[in-house]
This record gives sequence, structure tokens and C-alpha cells, in this order.
Amino acid sequence: MATYLRIWFLALLILLIGAMTLNYWVDPYGLYRPYNDGEWKPHSATQGGLVKPYLVLKHSPRTLILGNSRAEVGFDPEDEAWPESAQPVYNLALPGTGTRVARRLLEHVLTTHSPETIVLGVDFMDFLVPPDASNWEPEIIHRLLLKPDGQINNKRWFQMMLDGAVTLASLDAVVHSINTMRVQGKPGIAHLTAAGFNPMHDYSWIARKEGYFNLFRQRDIENMRAYQKRPKNLFSRDTHTSPAFEDVTAILEVARDHEVQVKVVIYPYHAHLLEIFRITNSWDLFEDWKRKLVHLVAAYNNDKVTLWDFSGYHHFARETVPPAGDKQTIVHNYWEAGHFKKELGHQILARLSGEGEPAFGVELTPENINFHLLAIRKNGMKYRFNRPAEMTQLEEIIQ
Repeated sequence: MATYLRIWFLALLILLIGAMTLNYWVDPYGLYRPYNDGEWKPHSATQGGLVKPYLVLKHSPRTLILGNSRAEVGFDPEDEAWPESAQPVYNLALPGTGTRVARRLLEHVLTTHSPETIVLGVDFMDFLVPPDASNWEPEIIHRLLLKPDGQINNKRWFQMMLDGAVTLASLDAVVHSINTMRVQGKPGIAHLTAAGFNPMHDYSWIARKEGYFNLFRQRDIENMRAYQKRPKNLFSRDTHTSPAFEDVTAILEVARDHEVQVKVVIYPYHAHLLEIFRITNSWDLFEDWKRKLVHLVAAYNNDKVTLWDFSGYHHFARETVPPAGDKQTIVHNYWEAGHFKKELGHQILARLSGEGEPAFGVELTPENINFHLLAIRKNGMKYRFNRPAEMTQLEEIIQ
């Protein structure tokens, strides 16, 4: 009996070691990256919250990208628009997250390393809160070096052990490793680069198979529903702030303390999404949100903090969506109305570096904000006048 148990235990040990070796070298989540390779990691695209808090510390970036999925798929750390002095760049943006996660991740990075520049993407939806909005903390804090109160996270080692077990010794990891090897060379495989960028290979494949009309239509419906349900409110009750604005303030303060330059970016929404703001009675709030951000940034009154608005009815945002059934026409700057491609991200990065199209993007100040908002309203009227068919399609969605 004892011999049988020893053999059984030895067999299990060999299997475990084999599984861990396989998972480490295949690295399906892109966490360990034992060698530089061009392999795609199909399961890494959904595991940013797992891998990025660890990888960003290894990169020690000079430039840090913070934001949600719009930033993750729009700003490529390897884009040629980044000046040499900005390298290395790491994309720490996480899909489905808001300002609180960006704040905690920045505090996490600053514990060991101070980047020179932060590109912070801010999204209008993240600031639409109920009047009784309360502070909360994301689950990702267990992987961070600091606790929300600013103290060292002495229990982080336990989370690291759990993550190690999940990524190396779990059955899911084995399945994902096998799948990673199986899909190499196939089109349409999701991926997350070593620098944290999602090139959206899966969306590119869908666009080729179904056409951009379907991508835009599906997301337009989702956005219309989301903004209909979203609170029509920016501030907590009886205040002129909210947890989201407080997070931005905290980011600017900690950046100032570490002498880090911050470039706050309002994303370049496609005109379809801008029209959804208007149709769902969110436009006035959209403008008030920009005004509040302007005054937040102006309070720091130094050249290390700037606010750039890339939203509006510029020619990129007016890019025509192909009609239903058209699978040939490519939309060059957007995946759908809410997510811009790295090609448009390149234009933004060029502007932030002092180059690019002068008419694209405006650095907002208290002196130009009202004129800027009025100009966008006028351009919106022209857009609706020239695109009656698209307006009819959007109105049909809400009905």
C-alpha cells in the first residue's frame, strides 16, 4: 500500500511539474514572458487586471498610459509619434475601469518608480454618477504595493501566490496553454503586447467577415441603452465634486508631488456617440463635465498639467460608416463609435508631442472653453444637416 501511494504521489508530482513548465514557457496570459517572441497570447487580452500590475513594475516606464479600454486599444506604446525621450512607454489602461483604478495603479507605480509623463484618458460616462455616489475600492488593490490608505500592502505576497497558482498550476492554465499553441498563425486572435497594448486582432477579423456597419450598429445600440439608464448627474449631493473628480484631483496632486507631467485627454468619440449624448439628453452634462475638468486642471496653474479635448465633429469623427452589407469598405480611424484605432491614436500622440494636425485637438483653458464648446455645437448642427440618413438610423434605435 505504501509503495502504491508513493508511486501515485510521484506521478502527481511529475504531472504538476510538467504542467507548470508548460504554462511557464507557453505563458498564455503573457505574465512571465521568459523569452522575447512574436507569439500571440489569446487569453492575455482579457487578463489585463491580472498581468499589468506586475509587468508595469518590470518595465519602469518613462511614459505611462492610464485610462479604460479606449486608451488600451488606441494608444500604442510602440507608435512612432512617441519621442525618444518618452521611451519606454507602458499602456496601463484597463478595460471596464474608471478613474479609481487609474488612481490606484498610479500610486502603485510611484511606490517604486517615477515616470516622467502620464497620458491620462478620461471618459464622460465614468463621471455620470447618482447623487448619493459613494467611494469604493476595486478588487485589483490586492495586487498593488499600496493600500488605499497609503500604507504598504503587507498581504500582497498572498495575492501573488494565488496568481502564481492560477497561472502556473491550474487546469485552466493548461487548457489555455494548449489553446495558445493551437491558434498560433490563425487570424482574428486577441492579444495583449508586452507593453500592454491591445491591437484588436479579433475586431479586425470581425470587421472583415461582417463589415463595419454591424460593429457600429451593435455598439450604437449598447451605448444608447447605457446613456438612457445612466444618471443625469455629475456631482454628489450638495457638492460640486464626486468620487471620479476626486480621483482626478488625487492623480494631479500625486503627479505634482513627484514632478510628473500629466496630459489629460478627452477621447475622440465618433460623431455617432456624440449624437447619442445629444439624443439621450446628456449633452449639457457633457459640456459641464468639460468645464469642471478645465477648472480642475487650471487650479494647478503650471506647465506640467494640460487638458486636451479631442472630442468634437472633426473630420476624423465624421468618417462615414459603410452601409449594411458592405464588407469591403474599411473605417480607418474607429472600430466603432466609442473605440478609436491606433491610427487615430497616432494623430493624438503627434498633437501631444507638438506636431500633427493643428485643427485636431484643442488644449482647453478657462479662457477658451466656452468658445470651444460653442464651436462644437455649431459643427454638430452642420453634421446633422448633412447626414439625415444617419440621424434617422440613430433615432430608430432609441425608438
